[in-house]
Amino acid sequence: MSNFNTEQLEQLMRSFYLISGIRFVLYDSEFKEIMSFPKNDCEFCSLMKSNRNTRRKCAYADKRSFNKCRESGRLYIYKCHAGLVEAVMPLYENEKNIGYLMLGQISDNKNNNTLIEKIPYWQEKYGFDTETLNTSIQSITYKSTEEIYAAAKIMEACTCYIAFKELIEPEESRVFKAAKAYIDKNLSADLDIADICKELSLGRTKLYDIFKREANTGVSEYINRRRLHKAKSLLKTTDMSIPEIASAAGFNDYNYFSRVYKKRYGKAPKFYRKK
Repeated sequence: MSNFNTEQLEQLMRSFYLISGIRFVLYDSEFKEIMSFPKNDCEFCSLMKSNRNTRRKCAYADKRSFNKCRESGRLYIYKCHAGLVEAVMPLYENEKNIGYLMLGQISDNKNNNTLIEKIPYWQEKYGFDTETLNTSIQSITYKSTEEIYAAAKIMEACTCYIAFKELIEPEESRVFKAAKAYIDKNLSADLDIADICKELSLGRTKLYDIFKREANTGVSEYINRRRLHKAKSLLKTTDMSIPEIASAAGFNDYNYFSRVYKKRYGKAPKFYRKK
């Protein structure tokens, strides 16, 4: 499961609501609501969700919009089963879908005439009280088409902000960071993949998959690169002998170290000595 920076996300959602007056919702990749601002649905949507049948229609409309959004990978603006306008935008981390942002529960009809015309139908089919329906419809936030589109584009920009600030961190990214930290801490030791798996409570296949996805390389190759990077840094910043540096970077065979170092950087280690 992804890790959500709820404090900063709530600040972002609150700011969005303050400038737009439109409810803002965050969902995970499985369409589960994580948080929203304001926290509660509008009066009309709460009424719709109080009935089992109309609640199912709400859920179906949301799921359908998520699927369309996921298929296109773009902003999707639509009307729900009741006629309210909503928009959904996918969230990505390294091209992987990690959730969705949604705005909605608004009307693009200033007098809500279209919704009012449906009152007899909702009353007869689902048993809603006419007066309660009318009152809840009158409380729906109205926004012009231009305002809705502008808010949707701001929401689209919010996805970039969330990614840039890393406000949502997928589980695989967390595991990858933990693996990198463990590897860097133990570069001079005899690192074994089994030890990494044990440290992270992770299966070998899962670890391989995460490194392939996050680093586009295998675990052993990644360890080798980090060791070479450490050796290069020590060559430039210390007076340690090259054999000492090789050992400190986790290379027990000096000849092997020299060979892979030259292959990686194009020159033998001695050319990277501290001047």
